[in-house]
Amino acid sequence: MISPFATQLFGLPDVPGVDGGDITINTPRLNLNDLGLITVRNDGTGDAGNLTINAESISLNNQGGITATTVSGEGGNINLNLKSDLILRNNSVIDTEALGAGNGGNLTINSPVIAGFENSDIIANAVEGKGGNVNITTQGIFGLQFREKLTLESDITASSQFGVNGEVEINNVGIKPSFTSLELPSKITDNTQVESGCKSSSVNRFVVLGRGAFPENPHELFSANTILVNLIDLVYQDKKHSHISPQNNSYNHSNPKTTIVEATGFMSNEKGEIELVALSPTSLPTKKLSKCSGLNT
Repeated sequence: MISPFATQLFGLPDVPGVDGGDITINTPRLNLNDLGLITVRNDGTGDAGNLTINAESISLNNQGGITATTVSGEGGNINLNLKSDLILRNNSVIDTEALGAGNGGNLTINSPVIAGFENSDIIANAVEGKGGNVNITTQGIFGLQFREKLTLESDITASSQFGVNGEVEINNVGIKPSFTSLELPSKITDNTQVESGCKSSSVNRFVVLGRGAFPENPHELFSANTILVNLIDLVYQDKKHSHISPQNNSYNHSNPKTTIVEATGFMSNEKGEIELVALSPTSLPTKKLSKCSGLNT
């Protein structure tokens, strides 16, 4: 606003009619606290200037403000281009208002995150003219809500007291995934065949006995109600000679082949075949330990 002394000294009109100038700010971070203000304003009949800020982030706190207002002309435009976030707290404001017959200025905000709390507002209002347009592009907006009129909450408004309301457009841009699509193979490989393994003789057997009962489902853990049973003796029935009595679960001791000794290792015989054997404490010089076995004794 021009002082009366400057008006008389330079012969200026009481009400200036020229337009306001433009301001462009490039900064890593902008903090406006405790009534801190950046503004392009016209107290005459001219239009307010335009304000552009390019920054990583902007923080407005305790009535901090970014404004482009005019008394009688058109409201100025505000463009905020941010890479990180825009935070408004404690009655802070971003305002492109026209207080007279002019239209409200346009407000454009591009910021990944926008948040407003404690009655902080984004305004593009007018009194007699048309409300300005608000265009917001963000991945997330918090605390602020579009309302037709200013309230005691944190508002986004583009209203006109006696004219036509402006438009508010909020574009929520989703986060781009860091992965790309994966093309599945069209031909399925037959996985029923094992590429390599240890060959065993048909006369050998490998038996695994656990402690107690087996679980109800082999893919599930033991339940609390599982009933444990005692281990029983392993009984081998020879197809030709042995006989098992159903009363005592015993077998014919006359057949020496009925005794089963638990295998403790894998051995390779002279033909390169794998045999399951019970290794004794003494070494077996005629046998060679198979590479498939994890035992060293």
